Amino acid sequence: MSLTPKIRILLVDDHQLFNDGLKSLLSTEPHLEVVGQAYEGKNVLFSVQKLSPQVVFLDINLPDENGIEVAQKITKDFNSVKVILLTMYAEDQMLKEAKKAGVHGYILKNSSKREILKGIEAVLNGEQYFDEKLTKSLIDQSQNDNLSKKYNLTEREKEIIGYVKMGFDSYQIAERMNLSYLTIKTHRRNIHFKLGTTSTPELIRFANENKL
Repeated sequence: MSLTPKIRILLVDDHQLFNDGLKSLLSTEPHLEVVGQAYEGKNVLFSVQKLSPQVVFLDINLPDENGIEVAQKITKDFNSVKVILLTMYAEDQMLKEAKKAGVHGYILKNSSKREILKGIEAVLNGEQYFDEKLTKSLIDQSQNDNLSKKYNLTEREKEIIGYVKMGFDSYQIAERMNLSYLTIKTHRRNIHFKLGTTSTPELIRFANENKL
């Protein structure tokens, strides 16, 4: 009697503790097999080609490349591979960018094992899967709007903050927004002035803490 092949999974996250923890979590399921782990974006396409995973779990914030751009490369070059973004960002803009990149799933890092397994099952069945908690981002939108008014942030500035949080640099933001590099630099300078921040890490921390 032939055994059913295990579902092959590749994990991509630069935080080794999280990466190893997820591997341990998934390895307890007899029908799943973690065939590889990657910690940088530059290694992902090679790993996909070499290991032939069916599902790739991919973090958005990688040290060398933006996870959404890596996801786009995978979906373009390996159309049979299902890509699930695993992230801490429960925000509409992130989700929109993920959908544009062609990802098959979007799951928050504070999710349960049950949710992760549901996501795997859904994408392998040809469905898209988005974390049940993402509706919370809509509830938080009112708080976001109040803070935007408090700091006098424009819609464009909020959009730029979203891209900064995703790890895009000013050149990449300019390309995505159809604006010049100098315009983006000016907006970023204004954002720092309005929020009282002086560096990109400080801006990201402030935005995360205040759900901007």
